Amino acid sequence: MKKTSVRLMTRVSQGAFMVALAALGAGCASVTGHHEPLAQVALSDVRLPEASAQARANWPKNGWWRQYRDEQLNALIEQAFADSPNLEVLASRVESAKVTADGVKKLSYPSGGIRLAPTEQTYSENYIYPASLWDGWKDSGLVSAAISWDLDLWGRHRMQYRAALGQAAAAELEYEAARQAIAANIVGLHGQLSALDVRLGLLDAQIKLQNTNKQRWTERERAGLQPVQTSIQVDGVIAQLEQLRGTFMAQRDISTAQLAALMGKTPAQMPRISAPSRWTALNLPNELPANILGARPDIAAAQHYIVAATENVKAVRTEFYPNINLNVSAGFQAIGLDKLFKAGSSFQTVEPAITLPIFSGAGLNAKLRSQQAALDSAVAQYNQTVYQAVADAGQQLANYRNSSVQITQQQRLLANTERLAGLVQSRYTQGISAQMDSLISQVNLLSAKDALVADYAVRRAQEAKLAVSLGTGFDGVWQQQSNK
Repeated sequence: MKKTSVRLMTRVSQGAFMVALAALGAGCASVTGHHEPLAQVALSDVRLPEASAQARANWPKNGWWRQYRDEQLNALIEQAFADSPNLEVLASRVESAKVTADGVKKLSYPSGGIRLAPTEQTYSENYIYPASLWDGWKDSGLVSAAISWDLDLWGRHRMQYRAALGQAAAAELEYEAARQAIAANIVGLHGQLSALDVRLGLLDAQIKLQNTNKQRWTERERAGLQPVQTSIQVDGVIAQLEQLRGTFMAQRDISTAQLAALMGKTPAQMPRISAPSRWTALNLPNELPANILGARPDIAAAQHYIVAATENVKAVRTEFYPNINLNVSAGFQAIGLDKLFKAGSSFQTVEPAITLPIFSGAGLNAKLRSQQAALDSAVAQYNQTVYQAVADAGQQLANYRNSSVQITQQQRLLANTERLAGLVQSRYTQGISAQMDSLISQVNLLSAKDALVADYAVRRAQEAKLAVSLGTGFDGVWQQQSNK
């Protein structure tokens, strides 16, 4: 048995050597045409400055929304990460890409199996079989083990595996981008619902004050102290406030439905979103540096698609060279099952097989051009993603700056309105001014507070959009670039 194994290994080595000689002496299919791939956008092309120390310190980190210190908001986002239907779809794509990569990896492994074939048959008298087999049915048997191995001399499977890994990495980054987008949407909707809770209370207070104001003007009109006019105007204001209340209620229902959809729930399952104790702001960069190209997951995903497409092009190029497979089998075969495992029934087979793509040039060139076109498409998509990301971040930064200005000035306006309301109330208490003046000043004060709460909600939504636009991978990227 040991001699048989030695002879088998010798045959394998001889066969592999012969096939290698044949491959070296054989012609290959020729590549027709020249392809110049598209150029990728570089840091120098976007013409953005390097990040300052302050920008690096304020760059959004993973879990940036926790800076708001709102436990309800944190719970909503974590629940969305666990149950969001959108994320479930992307998670299945990630898993599918990983399984595909694992399958491609195993292409380089030897494959084989064991075959068991008991047979009963009659034999022809007019063929190669001896007369002893002509009479009636005869049984025979085959037991064999076979292994087939693609030697992958040119690394095609390794390139295909790297391409599959690139696809899987891109899918994971797209999943992360979707997580960040969902978190930003939840922050914005939560802020809007929190503001609506406050604004509805302020609006109800305004309606109450306007009804009191209407009553006082009606009393004066009935007493003949002035013409019937002001009470009608105040009633029109009350009608507008009631309309606004209906709008707020509708906005609350719509925002609740949108929030529920992000979390994979129905609006009836959502908790009531109440007003925050204070409107905390995020610390975010007030500039747009070039390092954003490495911080956003969508840009990183587009880069991995280029890597995958590049490896696919390389893999197709290897198909222009001879392909070598080594097939080895051994076992027992006999006519008559009683002789199957006796001496002399064993066999071994060594079959080196070479495939020469001499006459496949047209098809291979078409396949290569298809993969080259896919590479160009991946590069074009990357370039588009970069410029869209820079434009988006620039817009969000401008809106973020504007929201900060609006809040600063509205706080100033509110402070002045509070001072005026206090002065009017003091004059009314002293009997110097009429009650209607005091009621009007209180209405103005409530209106200023409402505007400030609305600005807070806008700023919160804008902060979330800017955080996502900047990306959260900045720290690692900055360290990598600093080490270059």
